Amino acid sequence: MDKPAAINPDASRPMPMFNRIGMAALYRWEVRRYLKGWQHSIAGPIGNTLLFLAIFGLALAGLRADVAGLPFLHYLAPGLVVMTAMGTSFEMVAWALIDSKIRGALAALLSAPLRPIELAGVLLAAGVTAGMITGGLAILLMQLFVPLPPVDPLLMIAYILPGCLLTAAAGLITGICATKFDHVANVAGLVVSPLIFLSGVFFPIAAYGWGLDTLVRFSPAFWAIEGFREGFVGVSEASTATTLVPLLILAALMVLACHRILATGYKVKQ
Repeated sequence: MDKPAAINPDASRPMPMFNRIGMAALYRWEVRRYLKGWQHSIAGPIGNTLLFLAIFGLALAGLRADVAGLPFLHYLAPGLVVMTAMGTSFEMVAWALIDSKIRGALAALLSAPLRPIELAGVLLAAGVTAGMITGGLAILLMQLFVPLPPVDPLLMIAYILPGCLLTAAAGLITGICATKFDHVANVAGLVVSPLIFLSGVFFPIAAYGWGLDTLVRFSPAFWAIEGFREGFVGVSEASTATTLVPLLILAALMVLACHRILATGYKVKQ
């Protein structure tokens, strides 16, 4: 007598090295969620960026001398772009995870046929994509006020990508560890935003006193901003020889930390 056919003949097959179908599906889901809420995820950050440009640039540009040999608006624009991109990457991942946790939908992610490294990679890739889209749109809209062709686009990408990856990883860790929306808001408002603001977005860190400029030079946000600024306008307070490699290493360590948290299931059921 013939053995009855299995309901799912593929069920006994070993899991592939990378679940490309599952990763692609989750990536599309996260990016669509980001695009669907464009009023908050895109229009909000870009509106804030243009507002900063208007306040600190258009209103004060005539009262300020050139900065690092550049008109003030030209110096300001790259910092605002990196600020927008990195902030969006953090918020995209952090708010998505805490929302899923509060609504009880985080189990859907955990039950997906994805390994922890695959799950972390997809969430981080979606966060970086969100940051790059928002940052790219900010550059395009800034051209209406500050027509400025980039000096070295490849160098810009080399810095903004790990910068966004770094904040996306920080967002993943925050979203997993947080137990309510206030926790994410506190980290975003009291840690991430000040760290980026004080890392040379609006003015050179050489203006700091009390040795704070030396302390800021160890900030990864400073590395990302100054590297991106060098690629955008050709001026930087830091050398690519001393900032790019540490930025890449720190981003890689944050990715490993994200994988470890997801692999151990830390606070995912709380």
